Amino acid sequence: MGGGVASLAHFYLVWTHRGKGLLSVSEHAIADKNSHRIYFASHVVCEAFILMFSYNFYVVEHNVLIPHYLNICFIVFDFVQAALPSTGNTEKIHLRAAYVSWASYITSGTIAFFLLDIVQPFKLASLIFLIPSLCMLVYLNFDKHKKYIYQLAIVPLFVIYLLLVVLGSQ
Repeated sequence: MGGGVASLAHFYLVWTHRGKGLLSVSEHAIADKNSHRIYFASHVVCEAFILMFSYNFYVVEHNVLIPHYLNICFIVFDFVQAALPSTGNTEKIHLRAAYVSWASYITSGTIAFFLLDIVQPFKLASLIFLIPSLCMLVYLNFDKHKKYIYQLAIVPLFVIYLLLVVLGSQ
């Protein structure tokens, strides 16, 4: 649910500022004050949903702590990157926080894949969504031209991956 909220906000911001030559979702988010408010609010809602999910699923249901702690790390750094605009004096902090948040989130989901008992066909299906997510995350660092395209795809793909892990876990 949380990733869906953030994805919808990202799509909205990119659509709203289309044709302005902006390269990343973060650049779309700071195109005006209202856009940054939408970006920040959607990330706070996303973080709240992820925290609730992470605690209930990893800690309560499966007693698996590492993915939960990594999700807490994701939440902290995602809050920082959402609060600080990707411009001027805060741009480097924003970018570093964004990378740490995504690394935490993807590592959490990947570790969960190995720690949880996931039945077939969910195990295989989840990999079909994880692999392109990881590849795009790496590739967007090499192809800086319109990287928002990759950013828009990564979040929903990873959310579907996590959904399949949840549905397939015993």
